[in-house]
Amino acid sequence: MKKIFYLLLIVTLSVVFTSCDQLFGSKEGPNDLGGNTNVDYAQPGSTFTGSIKIGDNYLDVINNMAVTKNDNGIATIHINAKTKDITQLQPYLSLLPPSAFDDSGNISADFKLKITTDGIQDYFNKDGKAHTIVKYNSNVGDKYQLTKSDGTTITRTVTGKDTSDVFPWGLYLIKTITVEQDSRIPGISKIIMKANHKFGLVFISFVMDDNSIVSSVIL
Repeated sequence: MKKIFYLLLIVTLSVVFTSCDQLFGSKEGPNDLGGNTNVDYAQPGSTFTGSIKIGDNYLDVINNMAVTKNDNGIATIHINAKTKDITQLQPYLSLLPPSAFDDSGNISADFKLKITTDGIQDYFNKDGKAHTIVKYNSNVGDKYQLTKSDGTTITRTVTGKDTSDVFPWGLYLIKTITVEQDSRIPGISKIIMKANHKFGLVFISFVMDDNSIVSSVIL
């Protein structure tokens, strides 16, 4: 009799807690990000570089990125790129804010990403709110939406998830999740990003209004 009572109690509590989750919204939202913040590549001293390509043509651009600080998973990353004398890049660089450049006209800027074992978020929107770039447990069709204080909504949609190692990354082939963002930047039609659960953000491309594409593989 006691066994039946305890069984009924467990079932009842399960139903109650499930109902509470539905009623009070304890389910993780698209811009909530859990996971362990102790990620190797997000620690101070970690460095990256990115190839830069317009269409099918690679450009010889000296660039590097370095993690300078990590505050409970929020990594500050400094980027340098000698872009001043790269003629082909100038139309695209004009879309960046003046604060992205140093006194000599080259790119020199800091940005922040929240990086955990579950995914990545940025704070690039005007309100500085956390906006998910990727969650590694996402599926095709999942959306990460953020409504800004001006009422406009930025939508990022998972459009691909590899089931095998097919994306060329340096000397390796890796699995990636593809996320597309509808752009709110004049001149840019959409932004496409790819991420890997071990290496983080590995690719980004900007599709311009004239259908030209500027892309970078991040190593």
